[in-house]
Amino acid sequence: MLNYNGHDLSNLLIVNSIGRPILPPQILSTKEIYGRPGAFFFEKRHGPVVIPVGVTLNAKGHTQYRALVRQLAVYLDVEEPKPMIFSDEPDKFINGILQDESTLEEIATTGQGELQFYCPDPFWYALEDDVMSWKGPGTYVLDRKGTANSEPLIEIKGTNNGGKITLQTDNTTINFTGILSAGETLVLDSALITAYIIKNDGSQVSAIHDIDTIIMPILVPGANQLTISVSGGASVTQFKVTARSRWK
Repeated sequence: MLNYNGHDLSNLLIVNSIGRPILPPQILSTKEIYGRPGAFFFEKRHGPVVIPVGVTLNAKGHTQYRALVRQLAVYLDVEEPKPMIFSDEPDKFINGILQDESTLEEIATTGQGELQFYCPDPFWYALEDDVMSWKGPGTYVLDRKGTANSEPLIEIKGTNNGGKITLQTDNTTINFTGILSAGETLVLDSALITAYIIKNDGSQVSAIHDIDTIIMPILVPGANQLTISVSGGASVTQFKVTARSRWK
């Protein structure tokens, strides 16, 4: 079964195969110097993945193929990558978008073919994320699932005017010295590498210049320790972490 962008496609097609790679493509940054054997290695990062899905139309004859393909095209025609969920891993999703338009014509002709989904973010995410919330300053432990480091969303409610709110994790320490009024929420988004404040009317204002570093928290699989503290009259009433747990 394939669920795409919230639509169960089992009435339209049968999934025969799913080409999930063991790991995303490994993109290596290196530098070769003339006259020197080998190369200098700088870093490795994960590239996008393409997931081929072999399908057969859930139809009894050629007369139904075209109608089913037109209906399938409605669900697959999206403007950006959308969540894909397969029945053998119902607790995870990956964001993908159809890459090869010609496959739909092939499926309409023969009743079977391959859908190529381009996934710019190569990680699989938890359908039900690990979310923890605590009240007030302190040191807390968040235990998250998955096999890959994740980029959490952190929300802090409290007040500050001339003081400091400090977040310390295993990989970074962030000090916020901007103004935070009662009812407002300071948000640190590790995925977008940004900080902003949600005002009481729902609007957002940037807080990137009110923090002293853009090295955002990274959470590892398993236990993570986070410390939230205040000074100079600042206060914290709620501290919430959405882990964005994910798998390679």
